[in-house]
Amino acid sequence: MNDATARAVERMLAADPEWTETGTAGERIGLDRHTLLHAGPPFADPAEICPPILNAAAAALLFEGMADGVEEARALVRSGAVTLRPAQDFGVVTPLAAVVSRSMWLHVVEDAGGSGACAYSPLNEGGGPALRFGIVSGAVVERLRLLHGAVGPALAGIGPVALTGIAREAMEQGDELHGRVGVASALLTETLVARLGGTGAVCAFLKEAGQFFLNPWMAACKAVLLAGDGVPGAALVTAAGGNGVRFGLRLSGMMGEGWASAPVAAPQGPDIGVSRPRLPAIGDSAVIDALGFGALALDAAPLLRAELGAAAETAIAAADRLLCADHPVHGRRVGLDARAVLLGGPVPPVCLAALHAAGEDGIVGRGLAWHPPSCHAEAVAAVDARSRAGFPDAPDRRA
Repeated sequence: MNDATARAVERMLAADPEWTETGTAGERIGLDRHTLLHAGPPFADPAEICPPILNAAAAALLFEGMADGVEEARALVRSGAVTLRPAQDFGVVTPLAAVVSRSMWLHVVEDAGGSGACAYSPLNEGGGPALRFGIVSGAVVERLRLLHGAVGPALAGIGPVALTGIAREAMEQGDELHGRVGVASALLTETLVARLGGTGAVCAFLKEAGQFFLNPWMAACKAVLLAGDGVPGAALVTAAGGNGVRFGLRLSGMMGEGWASAPVAAPQGPDIGVSRPRLPAIGDSAVIDALGFGALALDAAPLLRAELGAAAETAIAAADRLLCADHPVHGRRVGLDARAVLLGGPVPPVCLAALHAAGEDGIVGRGLAWHPPSCHAEAVAAVDARSRAGFPDAPDRRA
């Protein structure tokens, strides 16, 4: 890596993500009622929005009381009366097809290391009918009302939760912190339930949620990446995600502006039940893998590694060639250098669930997706152009 990327990586390695607060998107990021946030890069036009995100947007608008029916809600999006914008442009990361609306509660994750970096993610809905699966139904809307009417407010005063220690312990027990988060979720739930008194509807929900760690961990990874953002010439990946049509990247040296994006294939791997058409890669959880966990840490998750077969071996072999530096706490390589891809390195992988392309059946499988190589070429070119233009280095707030 070049000197600029090394400076970005140094800042990233000093970050210590901590879930500090919980609040609504309206309160925390000033989201207005006519804007919804989605995963990945921007859509070129409302007509490009994939069916699962359109379904999730409709469910969110029903939850917000802005429409009386699904078709009315979809029409608000198609007409542009309600705007969809990339969540990561607001420091938010959202899973799969889930959108974020004004009244939804967010995890607030801050860098306790002093960089000032802060990221957000919506609360995890647990299993069953869920917005992130890209389906719209009365059950999905009712789950949103439970989550954001009861669970979110209950977590508002939960106090800070250190996430790095949970993540490290979970990896020692077989989680790679993306496709498998069962151990981490159990550890986090134990902490939350104890702080909430151990009984009641919210505690019951948390005990059944199963993957509750995933969303705050997404925000944690995003906050760590943001700690290394804003260094001219740096090719450290600080944003990554798919929108079900295109996959996008942003690098530290892009100074927080623009996306490099390209069409992307669907995740490939085992089906759930009968094989059905899969949506191209979707979700901001790709930031987990961009930091060096998930697909680039499958060596820590033997069960998932075996399930994914030869593709997992390819992903594991890619880690040392793509990642920048040893993490002082996790003891493994982290930080994705886009220049390494251009210099003949492997294509970076992402561990993802696969959604039904038509938005009718939710999750239809799981597997690995791969960054489009052209994203890295476009992003590095944007960094080099900005560096030549003489953009000032973003201040390191630890100084």
